[in-house]
Amino acid sequence: MKSIYEDEYDALSQMIANSDKSAKELAVYLFPHMKVESGHARLRACLNPEKDERLTFGQIIAAMRFCGKFDPLMYACDETLHARPDRKAAEDQAARIAETIDSATATLNTALKALAQLQARGGIRAVA
Repeated sequence: MKSIYEDEYDALSQMIANSDKSAKELAVYLFPHMKVESGHARLRACLNPEKDERLTFGQIIAAMRFCGKFDPLMYACDETLHARPDRKAAEDQAARIAETIDSATATLNTALKALAQLQARGGIRAVA
């Protein structure tokens, strides 16, 4: 990964160049509704600062995921004077999600027990 990018177009170009995906493959991924050559031409136009076409923010994120390279993110961090982030391990993310689910499940179980106790005391009728 480059330490300094000339501009956003350089970051996008480096993302593609440093990945194992070709520009054509990325074009097919980003523009599945277009013919291969048309999509490729559109991507080339989006990567050319002298053209009017641009990738959307969502398309840039999709491109980074598809390519497995994050040069545009690093460029954005540099331009906004933010520290470049460390990549999270998928296992850490999965563990965090599992903890959230466990916590939500515990809260739901506590609420269901409280509701059952209230119903048992005749405080309310069954709730659908």
